[in-house]
Amino acid sequence: MKTIFKFLIISLTGLFLFSCQFQEKVEAVATTVQQQATESAVGVSLLNNWNFRSNIKNDQTNAPFEWWIWEGGKYGVGSAKVENYGVRDNYAFIKIADSGSDTWHVQFNQWVKLTPKQAYYISFRAKADKPRTINVKVLQNHDPWSNYFAKTVELTTEWKTYEFYYIHKERSDETVNFGFELGKLDPTTIYFADVIIKPIDKSEIPPEALEEEVELETLDFDLLEDEEEPDNLVNNGDFGYKIVNDQGSMPSEWWIWQAGQYGISSAKVATYGVVDGYGFIKLDDTGFETWHLQFNQWIKVRRGHSYTITFKAKADDPRPISVKLVQTGAPYGVYFAQTVNLTTEWQTFQFEYTHPEDGDPVVTFSIELGKEKPTTVYFDDVGVLPKK
Repeated sequence: MKTIFKFLIISLTGLFLFSCQFQEKVEAVATTVQQQATESAVGVSLLNNWNFRSNIKNDQTNAPFEWWIWEGGKYGVGSAKVENYGVRDNYAFIKIADSGSDTWHVQFNQWVKLTPKQAYYISFRAKADKPRTINVKVLQNHDPWSNYFAKTVELTTEWKTYEFYYIHKERSDETVNFGFELGKLDPTTIYFADVIIKPIDKSEIPPEALEEEVELETLDFDLLEDEEEPDNLVNNGDFGYKIVNDQGSMPSEWWIWQAGQYGISSAKVATYGVVDGYGFIKLDDTGFETWHLQFNQWIKVRRGHSYTITFKAKADDPRPISVKLVQTGAPYGVYFAQTVNLTTEWQTFQFEYTHPEDGDPVVTFSIELGKEKPTTVYFDDVGVLPKK
């Protein structure tokens, strides 16, 4: 009797294990079929890791063209923060600990390159542990962070597919930020899968969606033409507050680029800061090229407009530095370049500049500090001033 009982237990256990394994195989096949159907239906997305087959890199500074998370709490913008994030079974999850006081206080982003006047199909699957809204956007990746495309969607606790159409405007930036705004509402866990951006022909856009995009495009152009330039394109040119030094999140504030951080040379900065209303940078190792150490800021310029570039500077040891206006991305073309010789006394330097008609609307204002003997360099009253 005991032998029969043991046999029945072993048989039932084996049957249970076989059933579980069979179920797992069925689910795995179903997942594979779902992925293949998605890829066959919509093609490959312009986004990297769009199907979440690899981990979220979350390195905005060094890998902005991969997925990264922006939390306002890290930058003194409220208390917003993410508790955990990751990838499972080809979907991403983001567990929000504190959602902040505005929708943009938590973001799930990636830079992507789009072509002006090109139409795009945007699609993604999403859900949340608690029903809530999120925003999906295409916007500038620099100040003033203008929206090119923005939609609010309602998430439920079940997977749902969201689809949109978008035409990238003629004078829009080529490299933009594609992202989801997850802040403001009750903290929960949000899930994403199959995030698609792909170019399509305008004829594929439904008539009602096409009309909406045309109206938005006209409105944005009008706002662009009416926008007034600030008196100084440089933020914190008088060093009235600290050097932010956060190229990834705040490239339109002062930041320091060091070749030593990227294995290009041993160039590095010992320290930096603001004292008595001027900025200083103490150079530890200057590398072997002028560009191996840079004191930078992105600025927004207008094509065909003229500017006065001015700044005060000195150094503990006399030396030359180079001042440039450069493209913010490859091939890093130089629009303006001047070399000046610093002494131990304050000097004011001033130049005139006209931005070319085909120039980029956002450029890097760059002061190159590499190559020469290490010393401490000082700056004040830095300006790129529109000529009225």
